[in-house]
Amino acid sequence: MGVTGKVQSALKTDTYLLTQAIGAGKSYFIREVSGNSQIEVSSDLYSCTRKVQSYSFEYQGVKITLVDTPGFNDTDRSDTEILQEFADWATYTYKQGRLLSGIIYLHPITHTRMEGSALRNLRMFWSLCGQEFLSNVLLTTTQWSNVDLGEGGLRENSLRNWDFWGGLIDKGATLQRFDGTRESGLELIRRLMPKERRPLNIQGQIVEQNRTLLETAAGQCINEELIAQEKRHKEEIESLERERRGAISERDNEIREILAAEQARFRKNLEKVSAEKKLLAELHEAEGERHKGREMGEQLFLGS
Repeated sequence: MGVTGKVQSALKTDTYLLTQAIGAGKSYFIREVSGNSQIEVSSDLYSCTRKVQSYSFEYQGVKITLVDTPGFNDTDRSDTEILQEFADWATYTYKQGRLLSGIIYLHPITHTRMEGSALRNLRMFWSLCGQEFLSNVLLTTTQWSNVDLGEGGLRENSLRNWDFWGGLIDKGATLQRFDGTRESGLELIRRLMPKERRPLNIQGQIVEQNRTLLETAAGQCINEELIAQEKRHKEEIESLERERRGAISERDNEIREILAAEQARFRKNLEKVSAEKKLLAELHEAEGERHKGREMGEQLFLGS
């Protein structure tokens, strides 16, 4: 049962969102489970997913739609740009009455420790979903064929730690495994099929509460990280400048050049952070103006 070009409209539709830590094999999962061999699978840490895409197939009389989303910490785009694209998709589908049946969050069991980027992704994931949606979430480990089962089991247990997935599991998320086969992926979908469809936290905040992107929990998550990055980069630049001046006084040209190159690297990173903060602020201002325009229009309509 591969991907169908046309599925009868009478079929019930279940929609599942796929998201992941870097290198977890999201595109591979979708290709295997949907039967769509045209899906590109990355062979390195660079994501093949550049925009929100949907892949549908029929299973047990139900139209299953898997939604592939770009991951954060992308090498080419800022987190703000990725969040904006996801928010546009989430807002559009919510207004159409198309709620998600569940989310499958993929994490490679081959990762020996939860790195900073993975922890940031988890915080972002929580802010996007909200606590009420967590009972519809499967925290799924992948790439089991690449580890010893005993070692993998120890790593899986460490993910239950409160600092990692423990908080999500405590609030209703479930820990599962994907062994790389289609049947294993379909088993995950079967676990989610009986679940009640729910809105994501970001959908309610944007549509029902009229928040701008910056005012959402996810927007605040990005903004706080940008502020922290800006502070770190400035401190590094100042520290390197002190070292560089010391090298000048000691006439150590080699060290001075190395420190100058490091300063340039941190200044470039600081410029990227500043540009992203500016983008987030501009989006906030533009969205705020649109909200005011809608409110004025509603007041004029009610007063007429």
